[in-house]
Amino acid sequence: MTKNASFLFTASCLSLFVPVPPRFAYGLVLVLCANVIVFSVILLHAFIDYLGITKGKTLFSLIGTMGITVLLYALLTLWSPLTAFTLGFIIYLIPVSSVISDTVFTPQPSSLRDEIRKGAKLSLLISSLGLSFFALRELFSYGSLSLPARTGLRILWIFGNFRSSPVFFWSAIPGALILLALLLTVLMFVYRRYEGGEEAQK
Repeated sequence: MTKNASFLFTASCLSLFVPVPPRFAYGLVLVLCANVIVFSVILLHAFIDYLGITKGKTLFSLIGTMGITVLLYALLTLWSPLTAFTLGFIIYLIPVSSVISDTVFTPQPSSLRDEIRKGAKLSLLISSLGLSFFALRELFSYGSLSLPARTGLRILWIFGNFRSSPVFFWSAIPGALILLALLLTVLMFVYRRYEGGEEAQK
């Protein structure tokens, strides 16, 4: 995956977080589910390659990953029905994005070890940005941070004055889009500095 493709994939993944309620707890659960699904795609592709299946590889990967997602959603429902209901349709968008990106952005075959290493690096980047996105959005909206719980959310108040006057702009879609644009701008700056450093070394 090239740096440009990696940036596009990261941006597309982060865009899935925009419609999610501005609670860090939901972001934490969503990021954990996304990591499980992404690595499931990698292992499924490796298993399909081992079987020697070439035709319909993407379709088989999508069906298999959707099956894993259904199982993951069922486990989440057993643990916390409210969290599962809140994140429902977003979780089902992750396998589609993962399978398509793995097919489009990784046209050249590589070893399972290389795929896991690349997946781990990309997952670490997306997880860090995603959790930062949810943490900042909740802090700006309510002055709090939340943790997932079986019965809903556990609220940790960081700024007490937000209890009486929350800033609802950041909890709405426009605020989420502005925050996402700021994070992507910082990420683009880092990518360009990294590319400039590599060219200088050459």
